[in-house]
Amino acid sequence: MPTPIAKSPPPSPAPATSSSSPFRVRRARRGDAEALAALLKELGFPDGSDTQTVHWVTSHPEIEIFVACDPQDKPVGMLSLSHRPQLRLRGRIATVDELVVTEAWRRRGVGRALLLHAIERSRVLSVKRLELATRKDAGPEMVRFYEACGFVADCMVFRHEGP
Repeated sequence: MPTPIAKSPPPSPAPATSSSSPFRVRRARRGDAEALAALLKELGFPDGSDTQTVHWVTSHPEIEIFVACDPQDKPVGMLSLSHRPQLRLRGRIATVDELVVTEAWRRRGVGRALLLHAIERSRVLSVKRLELATRKDAGPEMVRFYEACGFVADCMVFRHEGP
């Protein structure tokens, strides 16, 4: 499956949440470690994450984690965004590293709100390109979702499984 890339994001999105919305988007905090681990497990990473890694990532200057929270402030979705300078673009590139919404909250605008939040944050950072990679077995529904959020399929991603 090609990697969807947002080359020129759609016009500024509406705010990710409103006062009438059943969820809100905020930055992840250290206290969210357990919820983030559960979301990562739901995404297909059985080991989730650990508290030390969450603390490391949430304090890293080039990685941001946004969570969508229910009215009790419990994370029901998350998006991690990494950004860094890149030579060939002569500027910053950003990548959506993880995007997941817990099953009970899917199809309620949570994933779209998280992606729109990442697009807006990328604008603030003057990012030249925003990318996200998805699994090869992502169905056509996911592809349509990414396209509806302004991403286009562009390239393949290869990875090396260690030394």
